[in-house]
Amino acid sequence: MDELVQKINQKFKNEFMTIAVAGPVSVGKSTFANKLASALTQQTTVISTDDFLMPNDTLMTKNLFNQKGFPQTYDLAKLEQVITRFKSGELSVQIPCYTQELADIHPKKKQTIQKPEILIIEGVVALQLEQTDFKIYLDASLTDIKAWYLTRTLAMTALSKNDPKSWRYQYASMPIVEFSNLVMKIWDETNQVNLDRYILPSKQRADALVMFDENHDIKQVTIK
Repeated sequence: MDELVQKINQKFKNEFMTIAVAGPVSVGKSTFANKLASALTQQTTVISTDDFLMPNDTLMTKNLFNQKGFPQTYDLAKLEQVITRFKSGELSVQIPCYTQELADIHPKKKQTIQKPEILIIEGVVALQLEQTDFKIYLDASLTDIKAWYLTRTLAMTALSKNDPKSWRYQYASMPIVEFSNLVMKIWDETNQVNLDRYILPSKQRADALVMFDENHDIKQVTIK
């Protein structure tokens, strides 16, 4: 992390800066982005590309729901506009709010983001953006990533067993083996396809590569 902080400090010119953090599903993008924000001395805010997913009803209308998480299911133009507005001097911007409980954009809730010195944008499509000043790609072995995905999904679903409002509630009572098989089927049919077609190719745009070990600790940092 120290190497990245040093490089970012070198690039920061006492004006608004953007950092993109991307990588496969479940590699730890949001956790890493928040740790990086805490390590920086500049005023830093983290936002997620998930907040710019198209609402589920829009995805259904466009016949894109089964590709949710692919670049074409995001309103990347709206996210680019946020960056443009901050660069032009606006001090606050309202953005949508994605909620895990609904697995959808909240129909009423908005977030107000105050202009920071550094804006970190994390998500699978973050390296698809054109205006970011420093791009970081997170990676690990595919075996570890899939294990983290399964573990995280099982844990989050177990927490929803008493919450009928959660979309995960319908799966909370499934036998563990049956549900695990379903989770990995979704990985193979959606997340693996997204990784192969869109996420991995974006790796070539990165200014820095961060590799995690099986314990989710940083094993290696490569700065181009």
